[in-house]
Amino acid sequence: MRMNKILAGLALTLSALSAVQAAPLLYSGSRSGFESNLSTFTSYGLENQNLNATGVGSPLPLVALGAGSTLTGGFKNYKGANDEDLVLTGLIKNAGSSGRYNTTPGGSKWWESALNFSIGFGSSPVEAFGFNLIDYGDFAGTLSLDILGAGNSVIASFASLDLPVPANNGSLQFFGVSDTSASIYGVRFKLAQVDEDAVLDYDWLGFDDLMVGSRAANNVPEPGSLALVGISLLGLAAVRRKARR
Repeated sequence: MRMNKILAGLALTLSALSAVQAAPLLYSGSRSGFESNLSTFTSYGLENQNLNATGVGSPLPLVALGAGSTLTGGFKNYKGANDEDLVLTGLIKNAGSSGRYNTTPGGSKWWESALNFSIGFGSSPVEAFGFNLIDYGDFAGTLSLDILGAGNSVIASFASLDLPVPANNGSLQFFGVSDTSASIYGVRFKLAQVDEDAVLDYDWLGFDDLMVGSRAANNVPEPGSLALVGISLLGLAAVRRKARR
């Protein structure tokens, strides 16, 4: 009876650790550093998008990232300086922005937004996703990410990304998310402004060079894998001791 309890407890522990091991991981640093951990990857610089496209009503197709991949923009109704009715959206730009710019070699376009937006990968989930974040240095609000699974379920959240210094206009940083379980169906970008009602004072962020990829095989066991092996051996040893008594 005690042996059955040991085996049942071991199974539950292994199951829990496996779930933890599969959680998406956030990366911040050099783009080449992120790419070095991928076996394959594809980058997309938004050059095929129409200028001022908003992704509202009709999502922007991101076919280079895979069939069915799209960018869906958000919108907000507000009153202008002369009390006129206006609509705020994110959009594809190529000029006229302070601190935001293209990062694709030989390119000219990028996506910029002061509102939430999302990127989906259709019915073909990916193992890794990355992007260039532009002009975060003087952004007074916060940027958070929801990593989406099947059916837009949230499988992980990264609240208030830790944006590095220096905090200057036009700053550039690469961020990536990877998951060895290949369960990333989309990413929701959440931009929280200091004053959500003061639309005319909203801060904007730029995004460019989106990428998707597959994780490279790693021959070095991850901490989660080592824990699984260690607990398995301890469990088996306990079972053998009980069997000898």
